[in-house]
Amino acid sequence: MEISNRLKVFSFYVIFSYFILILSIKVLGPSKLVYPDDFPESCPDDSIKCVMIGPIPHRGDELTELRFNSSMEKVMIEVNNWVDSEPRTEIIGEWENHTHAVFTTQYLRFEDDFIVNGHCEDNFTILYVYSSSRLGISDLGLNEDRVEKFVNYLSNLEIPKEDC
Repeated sequence: MEISNRLKVFSFYVIFSYFILILSIKVLGPSKLVYPDDFPESCPDDSIKCVMIGPIPHRGDELTELRFNSSMEKVMIEVNNWVDSEPRTEIIGEWENHTHAVFTTQYLRFEDDFIVNGHCEDNFTILYVYSSSRLGISDLGLNEDRVEKFVNYLSNLEIPKEDC
């Protein structure tokens, strides 16, 4: 009986510690909506938790943009379709040219911001992408994998051709 009680106490402390850890992660990395005008210009130079496809690329195969010969509306629909198809993901802000989503890791519930911002240039829709962990010094490659998966998804779509 003594071993059974010790196991129960140990289990209780493990579960209690897990919930304290999750609560701490939520408190230390709160959600902050990024509006279209506040889209980040870059990632910190030495960051290993951030990926940027934009004028100042960081990781992400050094892509400076994603370019589509289609309307902003159709491209952003596909952006949101991809986000909605991913597990543990929530769109927390959506505009006609901008989506801010939050990806949550499975067990420890760390939150990563995934932001897509679009604009028109020479009748093409141009997308910039920013993905970053809120806490820690590394993302263990998750943001780079996420952005690569996103780029592959959009690259393999046949979006109807239209002027932006």
